[in-house]
Parts: sequence; structure tokens; C-alpha cells
Amino acid sequence: MGNIQQPGKCHSAPLFHPESLKLAMPLDEATERTVQWNRDTVRSLLSQRHSNGRLMVIIGPCSIHDPDAALDYASRLAEAAKQHHRELFIVMRVYVEKPRTTVGWKGLIHDPDHAQTVGQSSPDLNKGVLASRQVMLNVAKKGLPIATELLHPLLAQFFDDIVSIGVIGARTTESQTHREMSSDMPMPMGFKNGTDGGLKVAIDAMTAASRSHTIVGVDNEGRLGYHLSRGNPDTFMILRGGSQGPNFGSEHIQNAEMELLRAGKTPSIVVDCSHGNSMKDYRNQPNVAACLADQIVAGAPITGVMIESNINQGRQDVPNNGDNQCLKYGVSITDGCVGWHETELILNRLAVAVRERQAGPAMVESILTMVTANNIENEKHQVKVHTSDITVSV
Repeated sequence: MGNIQQPGKCHSAPLFHPESLKLAMPLDEATERTVQWNRDTVRSLLSQRHSNGRLMVIIGPCSIHDPDAALDYASRLAEAAKQHHRELFIVMRVYVEKPRTTVGWKGLIHDPDHAQTVGQSSPDLNKGVLASRQVMLNVAKKGLPIATELLHPLLAQFFDDIVSIGVIGARTTESQTHREMSSDMPMPMGFKNGTDGGLKVAIDAMTAASRSHTIVGVDNEGRLGYHLSRGNPDTFMILRGGSQGPNFGSEHIQNAEMELLRAGKTPSIVVDCSHGNSMKDYRNQPNVAACLADQIVAGAPITGVMIESNINQGRQDVPNNGDNQCLKYGVSITDGCVGWHETELILNRLAVAVRERQAGPAMVESILTMVTANNIENEKHQVKVHTSDITVSV
């Protein structure tokens, strides 16, 4: 009996301990304060049902596969964030884990050399953890808030101190494990609607994440342990379309608002311009964004948008020989993305929409205030002014 081997038993390699890695690659004090400020800003935006403030824009590569290109993109985005800081709160997508329908490259943290993708050798997870944390540190030091999808609860511990927004994807929104994990995260969490486009799973996830749960994990000594989560009150819904079609139209936004209100939630709605809403064609994202911009001007309760964007447009496959030198610079190896020029146009369009939304009510209020003041002054001189004689164009 002692010589019988367990089927499927493989040699395991040790993984860095999250707390040890955080000590070795720490956030500096200034960046730590910025991360906290960014999280608080997101919370403030989520708390306002009908806001005339900024629009949250979560934008960036579908996934990070080239750290150098990621920092190049971050530098460009940081400049755009400064340009539009009055209208847009820009958050960079730094996705290092990728969910797969069947198989495929699972992200920088799992396979930084794309080794498993081309069937060469086992990926180096420790190398991926180091690379992923370093990219996030470098992006955060530029002042940009970071959004990422959280897939593996244990791996989330390697960067939960850097991320400003966590996202739970359509495939995992219904997962109890991910709802529990979200209840323990220190940042706001967004839940995408189900793959069929249904909203109930996202609303249920928001409710579950707001409560306390028993969390099983690894303690500071590397032992299995558990604790009670605090519950996360800062959650929001992400409309990403589904198998039944897109859900970014005004009727979809109104329906999502009503469903959230019915569930006792603040209707903080973020709309994903990609995935089902773009019919899985990155070239449709500008049209989706333009439709959302029109709704924003009209006062729709849209808290934010998500866009898959890169330095250069489109996507590419990893070469069969695994030679990363053959990859085109700044082009996605997962979902297709709009290029930087198109990105600038989209950001400009959204900023204009927010300015119009901000100016509309303010302009009317200002004019009415002036009319009231004039009426009071005229009454002193016994001059009658009828408001019906005044036309206000907005």
C-alpha cells in the first residue's frame, strides 16, 4: 500500500508569501496616500445617484502582456487624465489575470513568458507575481488609479494594497467564493451582469458582498486560517451585454436603475463598451461610447464606462515558436482594443458630454437666480416683470 502513488499527484513549487512580497516591493508613502484618495473618490462617485460631477472611465489594455508597453500606455493616459481632470476620473485597466472559456493564455501573473500558451514548459508563477506587482507599482506611481479583475482569491493578496477598483467578471459573478472575497476587499468592487445579460446575478452578488463572511486563506506564517470579513458596502453593477444582445441603450440603463432601486441599492451603473455591448468587435466601441455620451448629456444615471484600449489597435496571437520578439508593440494578445488615436477621440467625446451635463442645470439655475434678483430690484421701483416674457435657451 505504501508504494501506491496517488493518481495525478504532481510536484509543487513554493510560491512567494504575499506579505513578504509586499515588504520587499512596498508602496511608498506618497503613492499609498494616492491609492487611498483614489478609492475614496470612487466611493464618492458611486454614492451619487444623479451626479453632475465627473464620469469614471476605466480604460486600458484588455490584458497586460508587455510591461514596457503598459508603462508607455500609462504615461499617455496620465497626460490624458490631467487634460480631462475636471470632467473625467480616469482609471487604468491593469488586468493580469484572464478568465478563459476553455483554454488559452491566463494572464501575466500566471504565464509571463507565454510558455504554456505555446505548449513549451511550465509557466513561472513567481516570476509572474513579481512582474504583475512591479507593473502595478509603476502605474500607481504615475498617480493613476488601477482597476483589475480578481480571479484567484489567493493571488489577489499580492496586489490588494495597490488596486483602486476590483472587478468580478461575468463568469464569476455568481460564484460564492468571489462574492466572499469581494466582501473582504479594501476597495470598491464592480460586478458584471451574467453572460446571458441578466442583472439578477450581479445584484445578488452586490448584496452578498455587502455582508460579512468567513474567509479561508493563508495567514502571515503561511498556514491555512480563517477570519470574518467586514462586508463591502462599495459595490456597483457593470453592464457588459450578453448572449441576448447589448444592454447599453437608454431602456437598458433605465431598467438597471429600477432593478437596483428595487433591491435597495444606489443605482451606480458602469457600462462596458466592449464584450457583448460591442458584439465582440473592438471597432464598435466608439459607437457605444457615443451613444452613452448622448445619454450622459440627457442626464442618464451612468456613473462610468469601461473601454478596452491600447497603443495600437486590434489584436494578435502569440507566435507558435513562443518568440516574444515577433509580437507587435502595443497590440493586445487577448481581446481586440482601439488604438491610442481612437482613445483620445473617445475621451474627448465623453469629456464634452460631461461638460454639457454639468453646464445645463447650472446655467438654468444661474439664469433663474438672475431673473429673481432682477424681479426683486424691479419691485422696489414698482416695475412689473413677467417671467413668461423671458425665454431661456439651454
